[in-house]
Amino acid sequence: MLPPIVGKVRRFVDDEVRPVAAALEHADTYPHALVARMRELGLFGALVPTAYGGLGLDVTTYARVIEELCRGWMSLAGVLNSHTMAALIVLHHGTEEQRSRFLPRYASGEARGGLCLTEPHAGSDVQAIRTIARREGDRYVLDGSKMFITNGREGHAFALLAVTDPRAQPRHRGMSCFIVEKGHPGFRVTKSLTKLGYKGVDTVELLFEGCEVPVANLVGGVEGRGFAQVMSGLETGRINIAARCVGVAQAACDDALARARAGGSPPPALADLATGTEAARLITYWAAGMKDRRERCDLEAGMAKLFASETAHEVAVAAMRVHGEAGTLTRLPVERHYRDTPLMIIGEGTNEIQRTLIARQLVDRHGERLGALTSREGEPEERRWLVLAVRQFVDKTLVPAAAEHDAAGRYPDGVVRELAEMGVLGALVDPRQGGLGLDLVTTVMIVEELARGWTTVAAAAAAHLTATWALARFAPAAEREARLPALARAEHVATVVVTDAVTARAERTGWRLTGTTGLVDNAPRAHCFAVQAAGPDGRRLVGLVERGAAGLRVGEPEPTLGARGLAPCQLTLDGVRASVLESPTAGEAVRGVAILTAAAVAVGLAQAAFEAALRYAQQRTTFGKPLYQHQAVQLKLADMASAITAARLLTYHAAATDAEGGLDVAAAAMARLHASSVAARATLESMRIHGGYGYVSEFPVERFYRDAARLLFAPVDDDTLRADLAARLVARS
Repeated sequence: MLPPIVGKVRRFVDDEVRPVAAALEHADTYPHALVARMRELGLFGALVPTAYGGLGLDVTTYARVIEELCRGWMSLAGVLNSHTMAALIVLHHGTEEQRSRFLPRYASGEARGGLCLTEPHAGSDVQAIRTIARREGDRYVLDGSKMFITNGREGHAFALLAVTDPRAQPRHRGMSCFIVEKGHPGFRVTKSLTKLGYKGVDTVELLFEGCEVPVANLVGGVEGRGFAQVMSGLETGRINIAARCVGVAQAACDDALARARAGGSPPPALADLATGTEAARLITYWAAGMKDRRERCDLEAGMAKLFASETAHEVAVAAMRVHGEAGTLTRLPVERHYRDTPLMIIGEGTNEIQRTLIARQLVDRHGERLGALTSREGEPEERRWLVLAVRQFVDKTLVPAAAEHDAAGRYPDGVVRELAEMGVLGALVDPRQGGLGLDLVTTVMIVEELARGWTTVAAAAAAHLTATWALARFAPAAEREARLPALARAEHVATVVVTDAVTARAERTGWRLTGTTGLVDNAPRAHCFAVQAAGPDGRRLVGLVERGAAGLRVGEPEPTLGARGLAPCQLTLDGVRASVLESPTAGEAVRGVAILTAAAVAVGLAQAAFEAALRYAQQRTTFGKPLYQHQAVQLKLADMASAITAARLLTYHAAATDAEGGLDVAAAAMARLHASSVAARATLESMRIHGGYGYVSEFPVERFYRDAARLLFAPVDDDTLRADLAARLVARS
């Protein structure tokens, strides 16, 4: 449900911002009228408690407000962000007198704030600042300069970090934060900075020459706490940057979709634009949710900022390509998105520094433990315990067996029997038919855990689970009672066949299927095939075919690069009699679940590769220090962790739509496209980190790399999936 304030901001953007943004931006004119309207909406007090006159929003809602503003014009969010950071410093660290004095003025927008950290020689390395504050009686005297200060010309009350004890060690213990107001002697704006983008909002250099600030404006009233005070606000600041990126990416995506709707076949690139935008949105709201729950989220906010900013730039470039040469014309907003997005790669800590911090935090928080970034805290208790039980099974039983079975190309029957005894293969079957009756979110978490151990087992389970889901959801009651108990106990094995090469025709005595499929996982062991087929009207149907049915031929197993033991085969159907699931949505839904579970397999494989890389980077020493302390390795670990997290969130989000009125097939396609791409990259990056050891069978990394290749084609190849998703996006109103 859309929070009321988000709805108001959306209308404000559509009705008032978008019509004037281009003219204001190209003229580099401060948007006084729009800022006045933002004051009327209460946005300057978004995160200020109602007791001080603010809106008292949570961080997630604030992020949604920022996204909406940036969908219209990113510069407007800049006016708010620095202001909000100053207000939060006072809120969380100021004295009660300071809160009462400043927060009502901040909340109303009467006083507009800013954050003064960066100096000409000190950007991401905040501890290198040189601005000095000397105590002289009832005042401090400031000398120094600050660079790249948003709201510097139009703002009134700035949170400024300065050195109060130059001898302190470590240096940050000698830093203090002050609220410096316009009108204090010795405070002046020296120049405005001309920028590539982010126009209209003022960005300036400030000079402090003997600037006198009352002692009462020392935040918290105690020296030496300033560094921690300003750093505490950076979590919200980075979430803000991530939300800006989502808004700009959404605007670029919308522009590309509008261009595509104007005529011609939808370019497959639209699928990548939409997938990246949705992934950035989910990782941003994931970090914001942690902040709202008061969980530690410095790592997660950094990951959101990193992933969303890189993605926004990729989306802006891709949108320009969709437009062709017209995308470079200033009469279209596409070139503005292209100019605006580099700022987010730099702001609130450059992404290169951000990657270094993320890698260090990964090591500090997770060490060599398994399950990094897969905490199930906050999940329902039953789900958490089920997934934990599967994780323990994977670590104790599946992982030790995987290498031997893979080397022999052997299907792990014993391991699968143990899974069946745990009830996992009946996860989606109603308890009345002997299953666990789980939802899709819990099920994809289980598939992900299995893939951490071995993709062969995970893929076989995913195919079986998809087929049982189809029966449980769409088969008549008598057929459910006849088939599902044996499938839930895995006495019978089922698999799903996603194909556009099989047709279904209705006869007086029933349905018959004809065609030759691509490779079908686990076909030699399957007792039942859930086969997608095109009906007479072109609609996708699902036919249930028994092994041994007249006209069905199961081909010889094909040796494959990865996922050994699945023994994939072609099926040839020549007028095979089938029991067709008559629901008009069955074909689309089953295709969606098959795509979704494939995404879960890819997430699990990527997670396994990442965990291996993180462990090895701590165990291996080179040039006298652990691998993880080398910046090149830190950059890889940070990118892997961020991309895998986004893939996981896309997968869980798609699964959750099933309980909200039916599975969103487009969301499942986004999850699968992103997750398979991430798995391919993560396995290669893990191999790079392992060096030569990653290339030999003694380590599992070479198996991960081989297994990743099949995920680009399962159950539908990437090109087909992109084209289909692009068509769905254009067809949406």
